[in-house]
Amino acid sequence: MRKALALLIAVLVAVVFSSCTYTTNNYYEQKDAAASSEAATESKPTEQKPAVSSAQADSAPQSTPKTNTTKFDDNTPFYGIWVYASKSYDEAADTSAKVSSNGFSAYVEDTTHWNNLNSEKWYVVTAGKYASEDEANSELANVKKYYPDAYVKYSGDYNKASGFQPPFYGIWVSASKNYDDATKTADKVSSYGFDGYVEDTTNWSNLNSEKWYVVTAGRYASEKEANNKLAEVKEYYPDAYVKYSGDYTSD
Repeated sequence: MRKALALLIAVLVAVVFSSCTYTTNNYYEQKDAAASSEAATESKPTEQKPAVSSAQADSAPQSTPKTNTTKFDDNTPFYGIWVYASKSYDEAADTSAKVSSNGFSAYVEDTTHWNNLNSEKWYVVTAGKYASEDEANSELANVKKYYPDAYVKYSGDYNKASGFQPPFYGIWVSASKNYDDATKTADKVSSYGFDGYVEDTTNWSNLNSEKWYVVTAGRYASEKEANNKLAEVKEYYPDAYVKYSGDYTSD
């Protein structure tokens, strides 16, 4: 009886001890798992969205065309993006203003001043002057958005013979603020058998410092030569007179 009781007690003790051990182990297992989960949560980096930098924003493509900022002297050869040509300086100047309003550096060029352009006098407009053909071609697509027929061409060397002119005595017959009007008068002077020229007064040291387009019936090396022709000119232009141009000051 005592043995049976002792055996029962031993069994009960074993069951209680086993139950306590399992509960304790299970708690730590759960605690360790939770701790591991907490550690993982704490150590997991927070995902940050990259900030938009001002540099990235500034470098984004813009719709405004790039303006060429390279500086050129009047007699420096260049590659031009040619967009327009006219016999009228005023019309070329108007187009040049529109080209500038579109964001390009516009220039009006007299073709006779450049060896690679038309030897006949035309006023051409270029959307920028570029040091190399590659540089001009890289901007051509932007220009074509406004002027589909635009193309790149080299100016050639500056034609000093055309760009610089010797002083002379002129038989002055007309003056106008409008270049086209002056050109028509010069053509009429030529139709009478004289050599009609249009001169910008600001290009000559002895003429009006305010811009006027004046017409002379010929250019003469001496005052005597001009006076010898003056009577003939007066038959068509009674108010004609002889005056010295002064030195050429355009360059």
